[in-house]
Amino acid sequence: MIKKKCSGCGIELQFEDKNKEGYVPEEKFVMQDDLLCQRCFKIKNYGENLINNFSREDYLKEVSKSVKKSDVILPIFDIIDFEGSFTEEILDYLRDYRSIILVNKIDLMPDFIHPTEISNWVKDRLAEEDIVPDDIAFISAKSKYGINGIVRKIKNIFQNKKVKATVLGVSNVGKSSLINSLTKRKNLARTSKTPGRTQLINYFLINDKIHFVDLPGYGFAKVPQAVKKNWGKIIEDYLTSDRKKIVFLLLDLRRIPSNEDMEMLKWLEHFKIEYYIIFTKSDKLSNNEKFKQLKEIKKKLVFDNEDVFFYSSLKNTGREELLKFIEEKTQNYE
Repeated sequence: MIKKKCSGCGIELQFEDKNKEGYVPEEKFVMQDDLLCQRCFKIKNYGENLINNFSREDYLKEVSKSVKKSDVILPIFDIIDFEGSFTEEILDYLRDYRSIILVNKIDLMPDFIHPTEISNWVKDRLAEEDIVPDDIAFISAKSKYGINGIVRKIKNIFQNKKVKATVLGVSNVGKSSLINSLTKRKNLARTSKTPGRTQLINYFLINDKIHFVDLPGYGFAKVPQAVKKNWGKIIEDYLTSDRKKIVFLLLDLRRIPSNEDMEMLKWLEHFKIEYYIIFTKSDKLSNNEKFKQLKEIKKKLVFDNEDVFFYSSLKNTGREELLKFIEEKTQNYE
């Protein structure tokens, strides 16, 4: 049988089993040469991926297998949300294996910040985690800036030998950034996870009586409706439980609240759940822009500025105020 590879991901193509990786219809396999596997075809044409029926344990086993077979790993870190790009699994791999750190979204950084400054900062931050990468590459996945440089760096390190590289990364979520910023990650202890395939409720122990609970996002992710429905069930079960809790709804200050945001607010009010609004990304707007934006937001949402929180995970503004509020609210918790 003739062997053909996907021009997207490089996997060997096959037409026998539609549910296995590398599938293409038989007539295309026979007649065409430049082919995409079913997965790459869907990503390219529909912006969607196929959902694997992996539990989290199975998924991590597969990642571990791939990493162990690799000569180098390429973790992608978001420069705008660097702390939020970490997982313990990724950090563990970086301590044990050779790596080239890919710093993404470099095109969003101000022009007056020199790449050397960013590189030194990234190296210092990784050194705190006992990580010394082989190299650092600045990229923009959106504009393709720096992508060719990755290949050059791999060739320079391995002297044109055949190399297997594994790319690692996490989804970019503002909730995790907020938690990382509030806890400064130093005393952060993940105590348990409620299973939900790749989407989970994460519990972060702050002291003997307070956890931060990171719920799945409800609006932005491009996932099948069945997965979103599962998220909704997880969120509803947690929020309507009898346990004592303070609920914070995070809204991006740069955006007008979406229909999903408004539905969530109505849902909280329907179940008489006390909640507080945190406007994130407050560092992205000047005071004048913030004033104008709040005016627009108030056309859709009623609130007083004194009753909401303004937060920047990047600059830690609003951190002390929020922690003080949480401490006062939980003083009488048993």
